[in-house]
Amino acid sequence: MRILFITLSCFLACASLAQVKMRDVLKKMPETLVPYLKENARLDFIDFIDSGMRAEVNNGLEGKSELTKLTDVYASIKLTKASQLDMRLLDVNTPVNDAKQIVCLVQTYGSDIRESTISFYTTDWKLLDASERVELPQEMLLLTLGDEEPTLIATPECRLDAPANDEQKMMEKPSKTFKWNGERFNKY
Repeated sequence: MRILFITLSCFLACASLAQVKMRDVLKKMPETLVPYLKENARLDFIDFIDSGMRAEVNNGLEGKSELTKLTDVYASIKLTKASQLDMRLLDVNTPVNDAKQIVCLVQTYGSDIRESTISFYTTDWKLLDASERVELPQEMLLLTLGDEEPTLIATPECRLDAPANDEQKMMEKPSKTFKWNGERFNKY
């Protein structure tokens, strides 16, 4: 009986720390994050991808949204013509709410000039403090999540017009790349 109890306890502990897949995270995403993309639309995304079809659905803004990429750890959704949502599962060294992963979510808005926001969640969608996970410059940034590697690229979007000459081009700030270390994104 004691061996059965120990075995069952180990099994339950391992199950609670099991790896989650992005499709599960996408299914459980709260509608408050993207109110015009209902649960049925997100489920349709997954069904269309699984069927080898283009994953495009009608959204609540009387437009189209498209899941453009889905892997076990990454998803990219073109929400509207001027908005994008990218999500990546990140492995953590110390479990958060009994999970070995957290969700990094980057929302990008705009057409000509684009700006992104970043947030972090547990795999059951509880908001985490972003300042504990990454330190970004206080400026308008275009953020890009790596779909194959756990990286984040921050590109300043400070230009309002095209540079008038070569000297202005030289003044543009370069992109910064951050790599996930199991706790936070650090520059490298």
